[in-house]
Amino acid sequence: MNSFSRSIECPGDQGCLLEVGQDSVHLNIKESFSFPISVIDDNKCQTMDEDSWCQMLRKKSAKAPACIEVLRNSQGNDLAIDGDVPFEKVIAAGYNHPREIIAVIRPQNATTCSTSLLDKRYIVKDDDLEMAMEIYHLPGSKDHPRAKLIYKKLKKPSSCNSINGLYIFQLSEETSMFTKSGVYSFIFSVRCRDSTVIKHESRITVRPNSNTRHWQLSCDADWSADNAVVDIRLGMPVRCLAARSHDLYGNGIPFLDVHKAVITILGGDDILAQVKDIKVDLSTDLLTLYIRDFLFKTNKLDRVRPNYEAMLKISLSDSELSHPCKVKPGLPSTINMDMSLAWEKNLTPGEVIDDALLEVLDHCGNHVEEGMELIVNTVGLSFVDKCGPVRKVNSEGFVDLRGMLKVVSGFGSEACLTIFHHKKKIFNRTFQIAIRNLKAVKVPESCPAGTFLENIIFEVSDCDGVIDESIHGLQHTLSIRSNQLKDVQGAQYAFEHGRCVLPRAQVPNEPGTVSFVAYHTHFSDLETIIQVPILQGSSCCTIYNYFRLKSWIFLWQIHVYALDLVRVNSENDFEPICSYPTSSLSSQDLLSPSQLASCQSVRYIEDALRKVSDEIESIDSNIRSEEEMIKFLDSQKKSVENRIASLKDEIGHRVGAKEITRHKIEENVGTAAAVLCNLSNHKAYEPGRSFKDEVVGIVALLGTVANRDLSRMLSVYLGEDNMLAVVCKTQDAANYFEKYDTEGNVDIRFGIHQEAAKLGVPISRRFPIICLDEIRPYNGDVFWNIRQKKLNLPFPHSKTHKGFRGLAVNLINLSAENLEIITSSGHGLRETLFYRLFGELQVYETRNDMRQAMPHLRNGAISLDGGIIKGDGMLLLGYSDPEIIFPVMPDAPDILEDPEDVFTKVKKMNAEKSVLETVENKIRKAEENRQKLVMKRNKKKRKFDEMAEVMSQPSGSQLDQYHPVSQ
Repeated sequence: MNSFSRSIECPGDQGCLLEVGQDSVHLNIKESFSFPISVIDDNKCQTMDEDSWCQMLRKKSAKAPACIEVLRNSQGNDLAIDGDVPFEKVIAAGYNHPREIIAVIRPQNATTCSTSLLDKRYIVKDDDLEMAMEIYHLPGSKDHPRAKLIYKKLKKPSSCNSINGLYIFQLSEETSMFTKSGVYSFIFSVRCRDSTVIKHESRITVRPNSNTRHWQLSCDADWSADNAVVDIRLGMPVRCLAARSHDLYGNGIPFLDVHKAVITILGGDDILAQVKDIKVDLSTDLLTLYIRDFLFKTNKLDRVRPNYEAMLKISLSDSELSHPCKVKPGLPSTINMDMSLAWEKNLTPGEVIDDALLEVLDHCGNHVEEGMELIVNTVGLSFVDKCGPVRKVNSEGFVDLRGMLKVVSGFGSEACLTIFHHKKKIFNRTFQIAIRNLKAVKVPESCPAGTFLENIIFEVSDCDGVIDESIHGLQHTLSIRSNQLKDVQGAQYAFEHGRCVLPRAQVPNEPGTVSFVAYHTHFSDLETIIQVPILQGSSCCTIYNYFRLKSWIFLWQIHVYALDLVRVNSENDFEPICSYPTSSLSSQDLLSPSQLASCQSVRYIEDALRKVSDEIESIDSNIRSEEEMIKFLDSQKKSVENRIASLKDEIGHRVGAKEITRHKIEENVGTAAAVLCNLSNHKAYEPGRSFKDEVVGIVALLGTVANRDLSRMLSVYLGEDNMLAVVCKTQDAANYFEKYDTEGNVDIRFGIHQEAAKLGVPISRRFPIICLDEIRPYNGDVFWNIRQKKLNLPFPHSKTHKGFRGLAVNLINLSAENLEIITSSGHGLRETLFYRLFGELQVYETRNDMRQAMPHLRNGAISLDGGIIKGDGMLLLGYSDPEIIFPVMPDAPDILEDPEDVFTKVKKMNAEKSVLETVENKIRKAEENRQKLVMKRNKKKRKFDEMAEVMSQPSGSQLDQYHPVSQ
């Protein structure tokens, strides 16, 4: 037989229990002990009365575990505890905690008034009781829902310095304790013998350690690059500057009572720039400071050139922070140039300019950064190095063109230097090229027919008449252009110190005027026209000589003392006027003595006649010169017009070909299409995934048409944005073009925007991208048996309509290369791209033809004379001539002339058009000059006739009105 008993510590409900069921009886021992009755020794058992038993229970209860207490440093001196755990206090991160935490279990009879908390009587000593210590970290506050367990240990009691019942927890290995801000919760727990659990919880609050503060600064609140250098450019606002404050352990230190800030840029000890009283914003958790939309202005950046490294200091009401930065100059705004170039004496044709140094400054007066690209356009100047107009700023902030520019315009013309940054003109300067005159200083007044013009001297002088002795050497020669001087046509004569001699030139055998143009061989605008009268025998007599004969005859009539007038000759030894003796004259033919006083008047009129005659002859010579010039210029005009027509024939339809269209696209600076064209020309594709992968091309370059009218109208119908649309195969390829930051702004450091920035031509407007795989393709039949694989669309009319040219989608021609482009579903460009753009757009000859077919239109129509119908009820009126058009290729689109040759011919044709305009202006001016000279000659001729009339009446009194003589 057995006996069942429970220990005194075991509560009654944990003792054995007899469970009686309907069909059975069970004994549940629980925490009781079973032992045979035979082992009971009467000598060892003691009978206790109720009072004794209750007293024993009270003693037992007084020693039962009641609570847990952690020993503090003041209590643990006898235990040699190094340090203290500041429970229920606030400490700074990085607090040096003790290596050990000691806890004890207090019995029920322990009181706070105990003389010694290490009194062994008040420490429960039970080797079977284990104590657990758990440490939880709650970031931010006590109520944070996501507490993290960072420490857990289970310890049995041990002794130290003869004191038993100590629970010692080692913390020496927990080096990261108290480094993160927040609330640390220490939970001690013990499960007693009666299964009750005793718990004790203490908390420690850890705040950021402001004594170890350091800062983090970022533009646009991008914290991905830790402590990256802040880039600032003058003239461009800093949209958002974000600052954070951390302690040594990475705990964010909140900003308190901050409303304004002062931002200073320091270059060493120098203040480069400063912005005061900037309003700031704080994040909701007060851990991030935002400074938005502010500008720097300074003209001191040359002090930190070329690295532009500086220190950015933000001063707040209670603190300051400093962070490295780079402050770069603004965009090019002003260009200074050595003004000595403006003097015309310094610029002569063919000269290489040695002092063309351009100082490039931003809007604040700082030299711009090295490597900045400028477009330098020239007129009348050319680059010696043939490297094109794109020039870079050097390390000193200058564009060095010394020895790079050569004057190619002629004397007296102008040269122009224009500089652009992106599409903005920032510099324009016009220079007057030195004025030089070519003149003949020794030309005979006339020349007998069939003889020679000899030793005609030509000089080149400036506007002051000083001979330019620099016109010297083999590169300076004189040429003659004339249809009359065959022996010198095409010959060249060298200048020596500004002078040149034409030694000999045979004139025609017939009388008249020989005219020739003498010009500088290399500077054809330096020219002069020479006209020399050609005389022959006695038949050559001027108007003046005619009247001289009359005057000499008249003098012979009035000569009172004439005895034997044997001969009267002109000073040019013409034939005798008369030859007979005076005795044959009657007395009636002689003048009376009273008329001798008029002799002086006769001489006066003779002088006046001579003067007027000379003036008329000079005017006649000038008129002939102008007429010869007009004749020569007309011939030159016809020659230029013939050359232009020839160039047009040579260029033909290729003016609108693919490379010309590509060139036009590249001129659209700031577009994605222009960037792609530049990349394909100058930069090979890099390995790896990039936005250029699976790019098919630009819409305007993916097809050709047969004539310009069709090209123009299709381009107008689509609009420039669609013509410049980028075509790629997949949506994934399109996604690599650009990405966005957290605020939805375009990230200019990614994709095509990054490449545009490298080229110095940022994309300034939106651009469409067409993804071929995302287009719903044409699902009808295709004429696979023809090379162009046109779509088998239903005919829009029951019968052929007047003027109908076809459907736009089938009028686009594809090259062999583009015919091979297919989507993942097997459709080509015509079935996807062009069907998406044009649909069933119809093309007609005229607007009237298009209007007549309106009942049959589905997707609109265009006419080659400018009409456009876009959908139901929508007309597009007006006129436009787009720059970006489909290449015009009457032949197969694969046949292309060398684009460089096309460009050369186009430029040459444009140059010839400029020459034609100049020649036409010269003709107009020569016509005006001739008209003025004719009017002047008529006036002189009337005066001459009046004087000649007086001379024809020698006996009258009219002589006195010209030269009265007193009697």
